Amino acid sequence: MSAATNGSPEVFRLLFVCTGNICRSPFAQFHTRFLLGARLGPWARAFAVHSAGTSAVRGHGMHDDSRAQLSTRRDHPDVAAFAARQLPDRDVLLADLVLTMTREHRSTVLGDVPKALPTTFTLREFARLLRAAGPTELGALPRHPVLRAHALVDLARGARGTVPAVSADEDAVPDPVSGGPEAHEAAARVVDQSVRVFLDLLVPPPPPRPPMPPGAGRPGAASGPPPGWRPTPVSPPAPTQRTPGEAEAPAHRPSADDLVPERS
Repeated sequence: MSAATNGSPEVFRLLFVCTGNICRSPFAQFHTRFLLGARLGPWARAFAVHSAGTSAVRGHGMHDDSRAQLSTRRDHPDVAAFAARQLPDRDVLLADLVLTMTREHRSTVLGDVPKALPTTFTLREFARLLRAAGPTELGALPRHPVLRAHALVDLARGARGTVPAVSADEDAVPDPVSGGPEAHEAAARVVDQSVRVFLDLLVPPPPPRPPMPPGAGRPGAASGPPPGWRPTPVSPPAPTQRTPGEAEAPAHRPSADDLVPERS
């Protein structure tokens, strides 16, 4: 991986692929963007997340039932402006990670761009390979978000062939396009669970707050960080040049859990 001219690692490019690019892959695109924004704040600018279809319904907006699974962000301007697009080979070549919804999609991608094999997985396969990583491997990951993302891809690639095989159905995010809201909710849940495996290793969610000790909050009670605590200074990346149509990452959100797809 090369470095950008400002001395920072270049943007990490993540591409989701499904068939029509109106249900599964755009949901994965926006859900991942919003989670990254919630967890990384300004660092989310270092992640370019997009989607495309192998047989796209070109120019069509996101399916209403899949869009509804974005919950509070379903009316975000980027979501409202979304238009399905056919998968270009150039995007596959530029991507640092390509995650497809089924093995058929993966085969289509690799049939057109064979050299993308090292960075192309089904979404559920990628999550399964990362779950197999041991504490020693995970402990050796770099802390910088972009470098860490590249290292996680390397980790998954190295684990290929070392985990038990699963059926094609177990490796697929079910296509909800012909189903009702329940089908779109089920697909969104699978995407969410798989994406969070990657994001939890990239940037763990904040731990739950410990119970408030007796006397806390009363006048005279001690407050503030523990003795000796010092914040770790972190400099966010400089703004990057975006290609036409590439949306800026959403602003920092106080809690990633606010962005979980709605569940019945």
